[in-house]
Amino acid sequence: MILDAIFDGQIYPSETVVPKCKAFWEANEAATNIMSYFEQKLSKEDYEKLERLNDRLADSQNIQKKEQFKYGFAMGVLLMKEVYEHPEFKPKE
Repeated sequence: MILDAIFDGQIYPSETVVPKCKAFWEANEAATNIMSYFEQKLSKEDYEKLERLNDRLADSQNIQKKEQFKYGFAMGVLLMKEVYEHPEFKPKE
């Protein structure tokens, strides 16, 4: 049941939903290649700063995705409510 899964913390889209499109995997591979390049070129300290920058950017993106998810979910619920309350869908007496 969905309520049990939510309560038990079994639903966590940001970790379990991974895009299947080719562009996603190509972008990740390109980022990995760029990081490998900088790992070879930068000092250890500078590379660690770059990794920290990537971590902070990922945190920022996750916060943004969370807010977008909440907004989209709320809009979906409001849409369902509006459709349900529409006179065309009221039981006829």
